[in-house]
Amino acid sequence: MAEERKHPAGDGDAKAAATVAPRVEVPAEDESREVAARIEEIPAADGADVLENLSPEEAADVAEYLDPTTAGAILSEMDPALAATVVSDMEPPEASMVLAAMDPDDRVDVLEHVPRAMHDAIVGEMDADDIEEVRQLEQYPPDTAGGIMTTEVTALYEYLSVGGAIEQLRELNERLEQMFYVYVIDRRGHLIGVLSMRDLILARPDRLLRQIMRPKVVSVPATMDQEQVARIMRRFNYLAMPVVDERNRLVGLVTVDDVVDVVEEEATEDVQKMFGAGAEERLTSPWVFSFQKRVWWLLVNLATAFMAAMVVGVFEDTIKHFVVLTFYMPVIAGMGGNASAQAMAVAVRGLALGQVDRALLGRVLVRQFLVGLLTGVVIGLVTGLVAAVFHHDQGWSLALVVTLALIINHTLATVSGAAIPFIMNSMGFDPAQSATIFATTVTDVGGFFSLLGLASLLLH
Repeated sequence: MAEERKHPAGDGDAKAAATVAPRVEVPAEDESREVAARIEEIPAADGADVLENLSPEEAADVAEYLDPTTAGAILSEMDPALAATVVSDMEPPEASMVLAAMDPDDRVDVLEHVPRAMHDAIVGEMDADDIEEVRQLEQYPPDTAGGIMTTEVTALYEYLSVGGAIEQLRELNERLEQMFYVYVIDRRGHLIGVLSMRDLILARPDRLLRQIMRPKVVSVPATMDQEQVARIMRRFNYLAMPVVDERNRLVGLVTVDDVVDVVEEEATEDVQKMFGAGAEERLTSPWVFSFQKRVWWLLVNLATAFMAAMVVGVFEDTIKHFVVLTFYMPVIAGMGGNASAQAMAVAVRGLALGQVDRALLGRVLVRQFLVGLLTGVVIGLVTGLVAAVFHHDQGWSLALVVTLALIINHTLATVSGAAIPFIMNSMGFDPAQSATIFATTVTDVGGFFSLLGLASLLLH
């Protein structure tokens, strides 16, 4: 509360003034402790939202006040790059305890974005088992089955009895957070089968696992691309997929939540690459990194834009005589770009899901030709009618030119939009890699050439 202080009177005049005591600031550590206490009681996903809205330094302070298990659960819900910024601002011992509380695959995803010096300091604080898990997972590229798998997989030896296996599963259930399937391995760790819980419960206690297991088990190699793993899991509708090394030894497990993350990540990357942004770029990426990823494709786009400008230059005299054509040039090019983007999106998705191969490519392009032709006729007739009404002084010839130009460009745009991803894929590039840049060139050049070329022939 403010305290009123009276000043002494002077010359018989009583003078008083009130001064307000300075506001007491809450220390930063108290604020961090208060935030930590608040998010201890809310779901991990909500806690992640809270930390993402703080600066890395503030989030690190809050995380250090949290129970390591709670902090690990919250960081697991965050984008790995953002979680890494939080971990990097923590003290190595505290960061090590938080990461140790995370699933092995989530832990390695975060460590991938931590600076090398801090990475080594954090890993050095871990116990021997956690260090071994980190080293094992880090040997695989992050976009492979080995890079997204967890080493926490339930596996029992083939020579165990049913009774002994049930006892072991009870013990494992206390330590493992989730148990999707129970796999059977031999003495050298080779994956040889999978157990049905029904068969395990109903079998006699003295029977061996090798006698009741199902030998046909679908697995993926640790080096398989994560997109292909996602397709296989979607095809078989599995909750988890065992991962084996080159010797067929069971090394890990890819779970359904990992696949969901992969699908989201790949979809995001495809969208970014279609428009020339780097697949690894994030909103939090340094400006230098973003500049390097974008500038080269923008230079390519500039070169292709000059191609469209050259077409306009060839028909300079036609534009001088018929200035009204400049009104329809962006309409022709823009509608072609929209048609191309629609076809391209379907083509990229089909390639990503493995739905189209070379044998079906011809049929796909024929269908896209028909779609482009028919949509071009509809859009062309509507636009031609607009041209006839608003520019009636040019007669029906302008309406005819605009209609034919839209039909031609729509057809060309739809076919090229579907074909470009396949062409880039056959050349060894990512199907989505800056496909929009090349498609825009086709639609601009094709649209301007068809409009201005037809105008020079049909308008007088």
